Amino acid sequence: MRSKKILASLALLAVVVVSASMFAAFEAHVINVTAKIENALTVPINHIDFGTVFPQEQLDRPLEIALSDSFIAENRVDDVEYMIRQKPKCAITTNEGINFDPDFTKTGHIVLGSDGTATIECGEPTRDLTEGESWGVLPSLCPYLSKHKAENDPDDNQIGIEKEVDAFHQPYKVIQNSDSSYSLVYNEAKGRLAKTDSDTVDNWVIDLKVPCFGNHCAQDWENFVTGINPDAIPADYVQEIGDEHKIFGCDLWVEVTEVSEDNGDLACSNADVMLVLDRSGSIATDLQTLKDAATNFVTALAPTSTGVHIGQTSFANVGSLDLGLSYDVSAINLAISGLSSAGYTNLADGILFASTELASGNDRNDADNPDYMVVITDGDPNYPDASTAESLATDAANAARAAGTKIYVVGVGSALNDVYLSQNIANHTGQYYSVANYSDLSAVFSGIATCN
Repeated sequence: MRSKKILASLALLAVVVVSASMFAAFEAHVINVTAKIENALTVPINHIDFGTVFPQEQLDRPLEIALSDSFIAENRVDDVEYMIRQKPKCAITTNEGINFDPDFTKTGHIVLGSDGTATIECGEPTRDLTEGESWGVLPSLCPYLSKHKAENDPDDNQIGIEKEVDAFHQPYKVIQNSDSSYSLVYNEAKGRLAKTDSDTVDNWVIDLKVPCFGNHCAQDWENFVTGINPDAIPADYVQEIGDEHKIFGCDLWVEVTEVSEDNGDLACSNADVMLVLDRSGSIATDLQTLKDAATNFVTALAPTSTGVHIGQTSFANVGSLDLGLSYDVSAINLAISGLSSAGYTNLADGILFASTELASGNDRNDADNPDYMVVITDGDPNYPDASTAESLATDAANAARAAGTKIYVVGVGSALNDVYLSQNIANHTGQYYSVANYSDLSAVFSGIATCN
């Protein structure tokens, strides 16, 4: 099995010559344009070789993923989100797959047909074949590889950001879309590294749980499988007896999915900002603290006619538009001070009212004045129907993002689902903040409002 580093490190030098003249060769201007392109992550690309293994063995190997030195040195960026995806492995084999050449392998690509059938394409061999050699995809090791954070991994503040994957899983599945087309959905491990949290290294464990073959499985095979992954069907992971002795393979792809700017992009961008504030009954004793923090936030953003504009929605049983987008500081503060607390948590309504305002005539050109929401809540959505409230809020947030809105979320206290809010409501997990109580809001607001 080979670990792949996806992004190649290189330096780019471009020279653009611009000439302006009404007559031939009277004047020339040379503009030197350069950019140094670096990887965000440092990932080892050595083989992970488990050697010869036997059914129901459990073996692990470490995998370190770290922020690159250049990323750490660049003040403009803060955190990186990434995924570990599994793909088929193609190789040159001999002796009916028992031996292979580890220096000439390639990742197989999964291709979907119009009927949803998935096939693996290896492309051309990586070198000329000699007599007795074959080129093709290896039996897959991917379903048997778990990806977990090491017990000694130093970060303990990654709530809702990382996703681990147990062994005995399908690396991908085919789903049918609403328009009857098909898509691949990968079962990926996910991680995040953040300089501001002093979290620059993730220590993963790639753990192999070895399958059994045909009718030679031990009596406790089913318990072995479900003890590792309770959702797995043990029979799905029994290998054909003909694959015994063969080389199995899997390629791990570590890919960057998100690079976030350091906090301050909101204040630096003359944004149109909607405050989306929880006014449900649970906030009653802390309502004034919320008002004070929000008022200080407005002061820090310093709205002006050509700068930041701020509006406000709030939500309890239903949502409301408390103030349309404005740069009138007195009007904004009056909307904040007018909040009163009662009822349940209808987050979807709060987001929908904010989205409507960000699509109204008060919203400026998004290219010059990008749209933001800042959501503050101390509870999970539970109204109008507790069984559907979360999905309705997710749909509202997805629609807002599709329209170009970036969503910050601050979750207050312990009586909420950080995973849900960070992965489903916030624009990305780097724009989700979990605080213990409302008195901590001002520090979060200060970070968001600081223009770096």
